[in-house]
Amino acid sequence: MLDHLDAYARLYVDVFSRPPWNETWHPADATQRLHDMLTTPRAHATHTTGHDGAVTGFAIGHRERYGATDHFLLQEMCVHPAHQRRGLGARLLTDLAQQLPDVTHWYLLTGRDTPAAAFYQAAGFRPAHTRTVLVRP
Repeated sequence: MLDHLDAYARLYVDVFSRPPWNETWHPADATQRLHDMLTTPRAHATHTTGHDGAVTGFAIGHRERYGATDHFLLQEMCVHPAHQRRGLGARLLTDLAQQLPDVTHWYLLTGRDTPAAAFYQAAGFRPAHTRTVLVRP
């Protein structure tokens, strides 16, 4: 899974530096973050490429045991802005679902009221009314 780490990191920095995220990522920090995700036990990843072979999108997450079933935490997913709204995000989710046919519960975190939130809801995700996200400075 680490074969495309550098390409994933470049794409990550590019995508998340733009609105609505406007985050500042140093390439080395993005590389470390994605490396950690890709080397997590039971990690799964997939990506799409353009005609030139360049990575245009990727998704990374991992299975977690919860009682007698496995859940899947989708940790990161991004598609290059020039390739958005062409079905690549849906393809990434489909590819992961094919890797995880026995996983029935998926979850993720994303920005509230963002295009990403609308995308995930259109893909069948819904807000978790029984859970809340708490942060500590």
